[in-house]
Amino acid sequence: MSERADLEDLVEYLAKASRLSRPEAVRLLDEVLAYLDERAEEFVVRRHRELRAEGHANGEIFARIARELPWRRFRAPAFTERQLRRLIYG
Repeated sequence: MSERADLEDLVEYLAKASRLSRPEAVRLLDEVLAYLDERAEEFVVRRHRELRAEGHANGEIFARIARELPWRRFRAPAFTERQLRRLIYG
């Protein structure tokens, strides 16, 4: 965590509020920050891979990703199905 000094209060709070040890609270915070750091393009590619592994067809996948994007932390543009395909296949 690069800004650990700025987040020390949060680490202490997590440790107290959740009964996590300090190292566990640091690890949890690192995981949350890594999750929130994902860019829209990375999310699209990752989510496509996950849904393909579950056996979903591309048409269903692209519609589902388009529905999920507005609920993510990042501000995602309104991707068209063609743009989603280009993110996956280039």
